[in-house]
Amino acid sequence: MESLIKNNPNTARFLLLLTLFGILYMAGLHKPVVIDYDEGFYAEISREMFTQNEYLVPSLNGENNFEKPPMLYWGQMLGYSLFGINAFGARFVNALAGIALVLLIFLIGQKPLGATTSFRASLILGSSIFFVYLSRIAMTDMLLTLFFTLCLYFAWKAIEQSSQNKSGTFYFWTACAFAGFAMLTKGAIGILFPAVTVFIYLLTIGRLRVLFQPSWLIPGIIILITIGFSWYLLLGFNHPEGFSFMKELFIKHHFQRFSKPMEGHSGPIYFYLVVFLAGFMPWSAFTPLAAYHSQYRDSSNERVRFLRFFLLFSLVTFIFFSIAATKLPNYICPALPGIALLTATLFDQKEITGKYGWRTATSSAVLLVLGLGIFCFIAPAIVAHLPQLLGEKALKAPVLALPIHLGYTPYICGAIFIVTAVFLVIAGRKKSPSLLFTALSISALVVTGILFMVGIPVYDSLVNRPLTQVAQQAALQTPDNGRIVLLEAGSRPSVNFYSRRKTVDSSIHYPEGLKKLFQEKDIKVGITTEYYLAKLNQTGIKTERLFADRGYVLFRLSAEDRTVK
Repeated sequence: MESLIKNNPNTARFLLLLTLFGILYMAGLHKPVVIDYDEGFYAEISREMFTQNEYLVPSLNGENNFEKPPMLYWGQMLGYSLFGINAFGARFVNALAGIALVLLIFLIGQKPLGATTSFRASLILGSSIFFVYLSRIAMTDMLLTLFFTLCLYFAWKAIEQSSQNKSGTFYFWTACAFAGFAMLTKGAIGILFPAVTVFIYLLTIGRLRVLFQPSWLIPGIIILITIGFSWYLLLGFNHPEGFSFMKELFIKHHFQRFSKPMEGHSGPIYFYLVVFLAGFMPWSAFTPLAAYHSQYRDSSNERVRFLRFFLLFSLVTFIFFSIAATKLPNYICPALPGIALLTATLFDQKEITGKYGWRTATSSAVLLVLGLGIFCFIAPAIVAHLPQLLGEKALKAPVLALPIHLGYTPYICGAIFIVTAVFLVIAGRKKSPSLLFTALSISALVVTGILFMVGIPVYDSLVNRPLTQVAQQAALQTPDNGRIVLLEAGSRPSVNFYSRRKTVDSSIHYPEGLKKLFQEKDIKVGITTEYYLAKLNQTGIKTERLFADRGYVLFRLSAEDRTVK
């Protein structure tokens, strides 16, 4: 090992990144159940496609669903074929994409930035809280970010080649191919964001004509259409309703999401600034300092050109989604690689200069870790008093149906956080950017490791897993082609995923409608909460409790109420 590090330091760094983030992203990936709503939504669609051997038409609860293109679904179907239909199978490809992105940043940054800086960028990106979260959950953003990053790198290589009087066509065609894969992942933004970035970049350096070379543009468009539009065209020509799905996919989930808030997901124009500051900690505290110290004007420097290109893409992503009416935190994931590259350059300095910038950034990181430690110590007391704090609202929360016992875990985690904060304070006083970076990396890995290896499983056992246990019990009472009633349970695709059954929603305000549902032959049981079961009984409808787990109840109506009259 010592000879490997000495003779092949880049190989050693690559293997370290692979091992470190392979463990962080894969370990315990199977333990938390799929989470409602988004992850359950994607996992269930891909499960239905997988069981039906269907590769073109996504469906949810037995009905066609064209909210997203199929790249994630295809990846999850691969996961199911390798590991079975379970949470690990649903998340495997996403975790793999997260690992690939960390390694990719290291590989593509070595030449323009240097091996040390690109290694630091990979550590920054891979250890940030938000990036770890998105690598360990089944959503479209990690695959999209991987394809975007590959597209950007090859587009940048093409432009660099052209500036040296070389053709660069192969690189440009490859960039178009990855833009096509991005389109198959999340639609029109797959080509929109890279195209805007390349256009603005070429415009600023006075080389816009390069983009319109016939050897670039015509084959590039053909490649983009062949890959990016492949699913859209195949589905349109083979589906009985033709291209009608385009209305849901593009009008509703593209234009309407941009023009007005959907499903209550709105926010102020600075929404993503807050998301970035919180989700990219502790590194977000140092990003403004890196931007201040970075040199942008020296276009003769390959390092500057590389950073400028990737940061331009991050800016395009930030501005687009900040203007958009519908806002979700995960939307800015594609902006993170460029920001990580910028932040890493800060730690190239030989010594800490400037009194206030470094001190403020380090203090912010320390306060974050210290705050997490203090929160862990007071969490048991907060949890114990939640019913009194929430009042009547607590009755509607299934997690509070039983007392919550956290044991010694919060105190152990809190102590580790506080020790880590002290370690950061000591490192910050040494005036060495390299030493501070090492301390920050260790701190970030400690924080994310505890949050996702300890905190999330505890949360899952209290909030998410009880519903899946009830869903699995419901499956035992329901025929394969039957349906399960969800009474005031909201949209719960995880119930479909774990029960392998369809569901139908019902309301407490329409008890007669509930009776009619239970009179249908394919419906045997329903799922609700303790609170709404009590409300249902107050309406005069008699129920039988079949199973319960922390506030969720499996029930059926009495023989009298489910008999057709």
